[in-house]
Amino acid sequence: MPSQSMEDYLEALYRLHLEGEPIRTTSIARALGLSPASVTEMLQHLAGEGYLDYRRYKGAALTAKGVDAATNLVRRRGLLVVFLTRVLGLPIQAAQAEAHRIEHAISPDVEERLCALLGNPQGLPGSEEDIPMCPEAPDKCQGCQMRSFLPLSALSDGHRAVVQAVLDDEMGTLGLSRIGMDVGAELQVLRSSAESVTVTVRGKRAKVGREVAQRIVVRRLD
Repeated sequence: MPSQSMEDYLEALYRLHLEGEPIRTTSIARALGLSPASVTEMLQHLAGEGYLDYRRYKGAALTAKGVDAATNLVRRRGLLVVFLTRVLGLPIQAAQAEAHRIEHAISPDVEERLCALLGNPQGLPGSEEDIPMCPEAPDKCQGCQMRSFLPLSALSDGHRAVVQAVLDDEMGTLGLSRIGMDVGAELQVLRSSAESVTVTVRGKRAKVGREVAQRIVVRRLD
């Protein structure tokens, strides 16, 4: 398991890779605010541990082992930032600083519980930065499974889903059953608008109002 210092390097390498930056000693030194000599020593150590391929004067490249370790670290930080902002109400900058302090210490079990609690978030709040996909997605991760359940109104044109539950609504479960939209029915969205959702279900075309669609819980199939 990499140390906290090694994880800081792996994260810097990962972000440089995503940004398309050459992964050279000077780039890493600049990103971490360290001397090139210190960086070279750590890169050689990481290479010895199998996290990257390093060639002096030519730069470094993450191995599969290094990518996995860096991705998991970035994911843990992202989950923590979402938790600290959404649940504890911290400002984004304070949450990012706090997450950096905590990310090295949380266990896989805590990470999984955060994923489930937050519904497997896909991006950081107020940012276009993505949170890496859960490595256990979708079958082995409770959070991913929770995320796959959503109201029919949230689906876009073309999406397929299976009805999981029907909450109380003005049509009633009996009315929805009559048009084929009962629990277990597979459907495909033809058109979703601000007023209604039109689907094909059990070989027929059906249309429900937006408010009704918000009360039909489905599991996405694509």
